Amino acid sequence: MKNMKKIVLFLVILLMSIAFIPTFASADNKTVSDEETLKKAIDEASSGDTIELTADIKLTAPIEITKNDITIDGKNFTISRADSWALGGSGNQSLMTVGAGRKVTFKDISFKDSAKYGLQAYNTGHIIVDNVTVANNHFGGIIVNGGTLEIKKLHLEKNGATDNNGIEISKGDSLKNDATPTIIMNGTLTSTQDKNVIYIAENDDNLTTFDVKNEPNSEYKILVDDNKVVITDANNKVLFESNENENVTSKGEEYVKDIIVTVKLNDKTITKELKEGQTLSREDLEKEISLDELDLSNYTLVDFYEDATFETKFDFTKALTEDTFIYAKLEEKKVEENPKDEDPRDEDPKDEDPKVDDDKKDETPKTGVVNAFPIVLSGIAISTAVVLIVKKKDLF
Repeated sequence: MKNMKKIVLFLVILLMSIAFIPTFASADNKTVSDEETLKKAIDEASSGDTIELTADIKLTAPIEITKNDITIDGKNFTISRADSWALGGSGNQSLMTVGAGRKVTFKDISFKDSAKYGLQAYNTGHIIVDNVTVANNHFGGIIVNGGTLEIKKLHLEKNGATDNNGIEISKGDSLKNDATPTIIMNGTLTSTQDKNVIYIAENDDNLTTFDVKNEPNSEYKILVDDNKVVITDANNKVLFESNENENVTSKGEEYVKDIIVTVKLNDKTITKELKEGQTLSREDLEKEISLDELDLSNYTLVDFYEDATFETKFDFTKALTEDTFIYAKLEEKKVEENPKDEDPRDEDPKDEDPKVDDDKKDETPKTGVVNAFPIVLSGIAISTAVVLIVKKKDLF
């Protein structure tokens, strides 16, 4: 009986535990092929859902996304304005708008031919563009109207009936106080136009400040340069720059241009890259110079000058603000010559020529007693030989 009670109690606890386990709705993928199915899918979507296009879609009126955070995957199709949607209308005339507090990702899609803008990030709405093309929209490409535009991969073509207006930064009336226009660079931006790729609205009294940010691994960067912003590539080369608006303050990472220092060493040159405002120490510069590698091993480095005539020495304490030339003064090394007609063998006793000095060739004194010992021996030998011969004769 006790075991039965334990089993029942266990089952009750188990059922209660299951009842309190939260359930999570799985993300849903919806396919659309026209304006009506697109609007319906957006209205019925839950956060995390993906809406996929299966055809180009023409809109007769703007679409606003204000309910959930979703992804619209264009599958390389295009959303554009239908002919029945006339130009010149008032109010919101963007093809698609992301509203307050929502975050929507657009990927592999094009937005073209709108009455005003292709996309709008409105009143803290957050748009992410990932492989998106925006072209031939009547006012501009994308308007950041108190919202956030995050760029992963964006391609802009000509937008605007007159001057190009790629990305417009603005802040309309009656927006939230915290609705600060923001651009986040998180990838790359390309454009067929050079002017106003980013445009800071000039007739917008509500726009006093905007933010620019860069994700750590972003290939391109958006940077503040005085009263404008610039887009740079991975090598810090400026690709695009905005107009200047003295009435608007931009906040973000400052742009610092690269400075090229060219050092001339006779007919050779080396270069070193610095940031604007940096100084170059003599020690660092000397580390960059190898006379052997420059085929100048027969020279020594004397000093560095600001001019080719070596009149003014280079000041290594000053900050560099532009490309700079430095002239290195070199001095040719002196060559030491060997003494003329010197036989190198004389320096090494092992290589001496074993010749006998002339004064030592004849060691026999010209006068005085001659060493008689060899002569006496020779005489005794001759005498003995004579005696033997004589005796031999007598025997015969």
